[in-house]
Amino acid sequence: MGHKHKNRLPRISSPLTKLKSHYDAIVVGSGYGAAIAASRLARMGKRVCILERGEERWPGEYPEDTIDAATEVQFNGEHGHEGKRTGLYEIHKNKDQWAFVACGLGGTSLLNANTALRPDPRLWNDKSWPEEITQDKDLLEQSFQHAIDMLQPTPYPKDWPVLPKLATLEAQAKGAGAHDKFVRPPITVHQKASTLTGNDTTGINDWSKNTTLLNYIPDAWNHGAEIYTCCNVVRVEKAKKSAHLPGPYVVYFEWQDDSRAAFLHEHGANIAPMFITADIVVLGAGALGTSEILLRSAKCGLKTSDQIGKHFSGNGDFLAFSYNGETLVNGVSMGDEDPKKFEHGVGPVITGLIDYRDTPNVMDGYVVEEGAIPSQAALMLRTIYQVMSDHSSKSLKTAENLSFQEKIHRNARELSSYVAGVYRGAMANTQTFLVMSHDDARGELQLTDDRIRIHWPGVGSSRDFSRLDGLLEPLAEAVRGTYVRDPLTAATDEAVVTVHPIGGASFGRNGAEGAINHKGQLFTGQGEEVYEGIYVMDGAVMPMSLGVNPFLTISALAERACALLARDHGLTIKYAPTLVPIDFKTPQFPIHYNEQEANPVAYALAQSLKKDSLNEVAQLDGDVRGLIVSEPFPGDSDSSSDSSSDEEDTPNRVLPSVFSGWGSKSADKAEIKKASAEAKKPGVSFTELLKGHLSTVILTEDFDTADNQARSSGSTMNVTLTLSTGPIDEFLKRTDHRARIIGTVSCRALSDEPMMIESGVFTVFTGTEDDPADECAILYKMILHCASGERYRFEGRKPITTGHVIEGWIKPAKILVTVFKIENGVETVFGRGKLGEHDDDFFTQISSFRGDSNSLTANLKAIKEFSVSTVSAAVKTYLPFLNELKYPEDSHKRKAYPRQRPPKTVFDVLSSDGFKTRLTRFKGKKGPVLLLHGASVSSEIFSTDLIPHNLCDYLLAHDYDVWLSDWRCSILVEDHHRQSNIYGGAHDHAAAIQIILKETGVKNIQVIAHCVGSLTLWAGLLNGDIEGVGAIVSSQVANRPINSTADRIKQSLQLVPLFEKVLRQEEFDCVTHSPSASLEEQKDTHGLKEPKKVTLLDRTIDNALRFMPMPVQEYCNNAVCHRASFCFGLLWEHDKLSKNMHDNLEEILGSINMESLKTLVMGWAKKQTLTNVEGVDLSSPEHLKRLENVPVLLIHGAKNQVFIPEATLKTIEELRNTNLPMTNMTYDYKSIYRREVIPGYGHLDCIVGDKAYQDVYPIILKQLESNLASTGYHVASEE
Repeated sequence: MGHKHKNRLPRISSPLTKLKSHYDAIVVGSGYGAAIAASRLARMGKRVCILERGEERWPGEYPEDTIDAATEVQFNGEHGHEGKRTGLYEIHKNKDQWAFVACGLGGTSLLNANTALRPDPRLWNDKSWPEEITQDKDLLEQSFQHAIDMLQPTPYPKDWPVLPKLATLEAQAKGAGAHDKFVRPPITVHQKASTLTGNDTTGINDWSKNTTLLNYIPDAWNHGAEIYTCCNVVRVEKAKKSAHLPGPYVVYFEWQDDSRAAFLHEHGANIAPMFITADIVVLGAGALGTSEILLRSAKCGLKTSDQIGKHFSGNGDFLAFSYNGETLVNGVSMGDEDPKKFEHGVGPVITGLIDYRDTPNVMDGYVVEEGAIPSQAALMLRTIYQVMSDHSSKSLKTAENLSFQEKIHRNARELSSYVAGVYRGAMANTQTFLVMSHDDARGELQLTDDRIRIHWPGVGSSRDFSRLDGLLEPLAEAVRGTYVRDPLTAATDEAVVTVHPIGGASFGRNGAEGAINHKGQLFTGQGEEVYEGIYVMDGAVMPMSLGVNPFLTISALAERACALLARDHGLTIKYAPTLVPIDFKTPQFPIHYNEQEANPVAYALAQSLKKDSLNEVAQLDGDVRGLIVSEPFPGDSDSSSDSSSDEEDTPNRVLPSVFSGWGSKSADKAEIKKASAEAKKPGVSFTELLKGHLSTVILTEDFDTADNQARSSGSTMNVTLTLSTGPIDEFLKRTDHRARIIGTVSCRALSDEPMMIESGVFTVFTGTEDDPADECAILYKMILHCASGERYRFEGRKPITTGHVIEGWIKPAKILVTVFKIENGVETVFGRGKLGEHDDDFFTQISSFRGDSNSLTANLKAIKEFSVSTVSAAVKTYLPFLNELKYPEDSHKRKAYPRQRPPKTVFDVLSSDGFKTRLTRFKGKKGPVLLLHGASVSSEIFSTDLIPHNLCDYLLAHDYDVWLSDWRCSILVEDHHRQSNIYGGAHDHAAAIQIILKETGVKNIQVIAHCVGSLTLWAGLLNGDIEGVGAIVSSQVANRPINSTADRIKQSLQLVPLFEKVLRQEEFDCVTHSPSASLEEQKDTHGLKEPKKVTLLDRTIDNALRFMPMPVQEYCNNAVCHRASFCFGLLWEHDKLSKNMHDNLEEILGSINMESLKTLVMGWAKKQTLTNVEGVDLSSPEHLKRLENVPVLLIHGAKNQVFIPEATLKTIEELRNTNLPMTNMTYDYKSIYRREVIPGYGHLDCIVGDKAYQDVYPIILKQLESNLASTGYHVASEE
């Protein structure tokens, strides 16, 4: 039954971030043997992981023109590797033997001719085959049949269009007297879908070719297998015994992502491989790949047979041509040409052969197959063939027998190929001969400079080329063509090319004869003992040449090995075909996996992180597998009821049911390319190489000390990270620019072997609510998985300070690293250190940037968008005044810290001048202590829940009876903006103190006063209006309001009169709003002020204050912060304020009326002293005498930009000179007049700073404690 498929190109590989740490089975490779193993293991119910070193490409994505094809060529030669490591076409260049293989999901099946021939039955009698294989003929036959059922090979139909190259070969066979040996071999091509382009050997785009990508691999995926591409397996080891390790084998691999290529080139072996574990490992990377893995594994300690690498065979491959005959061959593939332009199709690459295997000695047999020259190579070969033809002795002999007219025609054909192209003339009349015969399989694969090399001295001279020449020459002469050998063989007579490399890990009865037993299990040495879980299933198993295309035999032996594996493990392979078309969004038969049961250690760690990086990466990843939306795919049926004749004729055939409707019509190339280009949403990836040190001795947050200790002990840490954005459009939507991390970490302090990164998350220019207001960070969160099975949690933080643009470029911050270990569900700090980028790696990192789509244009666009976004984020960080202003109603996070306090009691306070204020009590056992706030704020600066520890709760935790005054300048007092006498604050304080004295029964209290609250307290005390104060803690100012230079400049500019008289402003509000904010959004946090429309003046002020002069590191884009700094001076050092506090300043700030501001600015501050309402200077000695026996502590931020530190210094000096004339003027702690300067702090941050509870509050507490004997309850109790 047909099925309607629309808008799709499959993507069945997963991003590496989804890779699990352990699988039941790992299959290396995806060619015939590997794909079969993956499919059958998945059908056994095993959790399977396929690791393929190449890329996932589907029909429509294979290169067709010369330029595209050239970029996909990679060479492995004597002097190293050249080209793209995941290039589709891989050529192994050796002195003796060359080999051509494919690199991609589907292996060499993507490029071979898919000619399905069984070997001569007499070959099974050779003693190199284990008896278990040759004697159990039923199992072998069943295995062949399973492969045939899945691959469905059929000969090219006789009722289909005549193919000139096929007709020519038949004529050549007839002319050479071998017409009875001519056959049309079965090939795995959908004849009804083929567009006959002949592009099979470079990747065919019309969906006609039945590669493993179109049968076994999607079948494995449909049964739950996971597929990961660009993963080059380097070695396998038997795991050391460990309670943490779930599997007995460790598979190490290199991730060949394009973005890592630059670092691989620069650092090579310094980049540690990744790894996963498994109970079963199947090596199916091809003869060369599997042998390389095993040789390297043996070199690294895996015990194996010394037969690894031996018995290598080129399968007797020999390539030759019949050049410029008189018969049209049409044997050049169409490449990117439109098939409609050709009168005749090229056809599948091989459609006919001459079978010469009926020789008395089976090893003398061979087959001759016709083929097609890749269009990408035809231009080059055109010249080579002509030169070879001109200098060939056979050509000269042929020329003697040609008539003058024939010579003219011959030369005309050569000229035509140059003038009209390779589809005309001599090249159109050139036949390809691909011979498969036998060799002695005495080649040896060796590991040289950690790369596989074919060592086979004299292979060219040992092969009987003259015999093959004698057999092929009559075929060329039959069509009056010139016989020429493969150019490489002809030029050297030594080097031989094979497209069917086999052997290298061959069968044997024991380790002395072969590398594996008849089941494919790897021998542990020279005896019969094997690794129960390491199998080889690919062309490497062959102990000899086969004389035919080997893929069907490889497939059958892999099917046999899988059947025996299932039997040994008590499992059943479900061979029943999948008749329902695959839904590429979800596997039909997924494998359900219980991580908690399979790996309890990893599960416990995941649970501890489920609110952290694991959750983030899960949100980030999504699942990229499935169908990619594109234009309707060519060949889709318009009706879901359309039927497929193939399915009706062959009900057990798997492929048509899996890909029903695909390729049923001739595919339009433009549509295919468009679908291909859209098959991947573009993303960006790049690689970082970080180097540093980790200490497991210093575990505190003193990263400098930890780094120094680690350096002295040589405890290094190297981290190789590849960061992937995923689809760039989704990346740009994420405000924290979250990306995935893949890579490895090398640190001997944690593990002897490199560790794999799992669940890695990277965020840039972001921070938490607890971070300093002037700081964001680049964050690295990941799990480190050791080969032993242990796991650590890694946190890296690279702090970035606002405004430090020069420092950030010249001296980048180090990454502060903390490593946690989890044991028995308990997480502890295991190490701390620092990491950084090496200067030499910067440009290498830049060169590692890659786009991951199939479109160059899309990649460039993605990289551009990523770069613009990153630069924009950097500019916003380093030059915040250029950012858009941030207003209270703009989206931001608010983190509230929970409080547990005693019940509060609120008192109404009526001052002597009739002003109503408020007093709040949290009852405690010590004290009482009264807290007075400054102007444009409220008592909430002491009790806010925006910081983890505020002063109110700090004192409550130490049993103090805390009283919070909201006096007339408090933004919580309804009439605060209408009061006109700031000196009246002294009356508020006096009234509040009297209530406290009355309620508590004490004689005197202690007072903590900040800023204007301190000024008004001192004014009242010095004027004699306030009584009952036994001790004072003043923050930032006392009786000498000496402003900073910046504030004095603002005073000189007469800004207060300007606002009051010219701009007619009654108050100045620190809280402002966005021009687009609604009145509802502008409502006062405390509900005491009616919202008003944002005016042009508001907008002008807000934008002008962007550029208000201040230290560069203090710039920000918070409009409320700007206004507060403009009104009073810089109120805090941004690095002392948490982001949570800074983003929610409107909760603690408000307005001050102009009358109060005039008293402060034009009165007290200008005179630098306090005065009463009559203008009397309150700093005179007679007034200071009133504090003769009152202990005073003055606290001042060293960086205060409102009142400079000299202000409190002058107060201390005056108090001592007046009241303690004989006291030593050094600042000893025995004096009742003390001053503490707080390093790094400014003004209000001494109260609301994130770390004030560590740096400031203890100093206040010590002062309070020292005065308990003479104040408050202690005095009352004595009486």
